[in-house]
Amino acid sequence: MNIRFFVNILKLSFIALGILVLASIFSAITLMFTRAYINTGEKTYTVKPYKNISLKTVLDKNGIFLNDDDIVSHDISKPIKPLQTVKIIHVTKEQKKIIENTPFKVTWSRKYNSNLRKVELQKGKEKNIIKTINKISYNGILYNTNVVNEQTMEREYSRLVLFKANNAIEKVYDLSKAKKIKMVATAYYPGDPLAWKDGTITFLGQKMQRGIVAVDPNVIPLKTRLFIPGYGYGYAGDKGSLIRGKRIDLGVNNAKEEKSWRFKDVNVYILEKSDKY
Repeated sequence: MNIRFFVNILKLSFIALGILVLASIFSAITLMFTRAYINTGEKTYTVKPYKNISLKTVLDKNGIFLNDDDIVSHDISKPIKPLQTVKIIHVTKEQKKIIENTPFKVTWSRKYNSNLRKVELQKGKEKNIIKTINKISYNGILYNTNVVNEQTMEREYSRLVLFKANNAIEKVYDLSKAKKIKMVATAYYPGDPLAWKDGTITFLGQKMQRGIVAVDPNVIPLKTRLFIPGYGYGYAGDKGSLIRGKRIDLGVNNAKEEKSWRFKDVNVYILEKSDKY
């Protein structure tokens, strides 16, 4: 009697357990069929689909906001179905400009070796290619780049190259960007009787030599590097009582050379101020 009772109790227990397991499975299956998924690339959201509620509304409720360029695998104006996975690709577009410079190509040159230091006047061309590029990224990962516009700009100009004693390039001046003054030139030479201290020592205490020029400091500051076409490199290291306004006195080698520079119109390029020539 007692054994049969326990057997029945055990049977009932197994039946109850079976019913509980089946109920759990049924509940899980039911729950599964009342869920949908939204994958944004960074995170997967589990959402409840509604027959009459659009995907757009579901996205808003879950704080998922779309940009105009974003790609969605489902029509956001329609509801989503159970077990459906909606994929969202966040698209970002960036536009930037890239400038590609081609090296300066020399088409003509002239060297000046007789003044203070070696320089070379160069004429040439330079090309700049300006590209406008669109960059497209999917979920923060670069997907594509394409050139939407390209412009080629060619510039022709003159430049002055300064060399060191070992012929290495010290500096390059773009003469198209340098200040230019039209002046009247004269010349003087070491031992010139009309020059200050016979033209042997400059106002700055330097030894007079070709390339040293006298200026009006109110027009061109002393210790300024200069370039005068036809004459060459110059350094404003001197001044004189007769050198006023737009006058420049060019240091030359002798009296014969001095005569060739009397009252000539010249263009003077202002390069930069420097404590050394």
